[in-house]
Amino acid sequence: MTCPECGTQLVPRTRFCHRCGWDSKLAAAGKAASTAGQRPAWKRLIMAVILGMSSVAVLALLLVPRGDASANLVAGEAAPDFALQALDGTQVRLADLKGKPVVINFWASWCSPCRKEMPDFEVMYQQYREQGLVVLGINVGEPRVTVADFRQQVGVTFPILTDVHEDAQSAYKILPLPATFFVDRSGTIRSIYQYQMSRSQMETEVLRLLGN
Repeated sequence: MTCPECGTQLVPRTRFCHRCGWDSKLAAAGKAASTAGQRPAWKRLIMAVILGMSSVAVLALLLVPRGDASANLVAGEAAPDFALQALDGTQVRLADLKGKPVVINFWASWCSPCRKEMPDFEVMYQQYREQGLVVLGINVGEPRVTVADFRQQVGVTFPILTDVHEDAQSAYKILPLPATFFVDRSGTIRSIYQYQMSRSQMETEVLRLLGN
């Protein structure tokens, strides 16, 4: 038998070529692996279809908003009512705030944009609270101790609510965070932001609410 790499006559019962170092066992293993990895075209097509359908299914699950409705809330709709407990133990119901402009901010401490915009909401609250502005921060899915620690660190004074059973999240169809809803005195949603807001954007929207 000769070496397939260099053509040198191999010594009987020897796996190596003494001239180029070719290894018969490694060559056999490589050939077996290559053969095993080759599937018929129809099998490769079926696997590709299954993988594609699985990817679409997973993506659909990730993108479907909370709630039973097929469409997200839009400006001009009535703000869904909710009754949630604040960190101080009091219950806050949106319907009880009718007649006041309300800013509803859904947030979480692990959300970087949420953390960045929270101090600006506090500024808006302090600046316009005497004019009747209400700011509500609804935490999404975190333990009360985590929420309380974050509130203390940031120095927020407006009510922070916990949505333990995800009632408000479902009603407002929250998908990305942060999500902020500006609700006028009649209880109508005037604008919706599903990204980090700048302070100038906040002030523009708050002044619109106060003017209504």
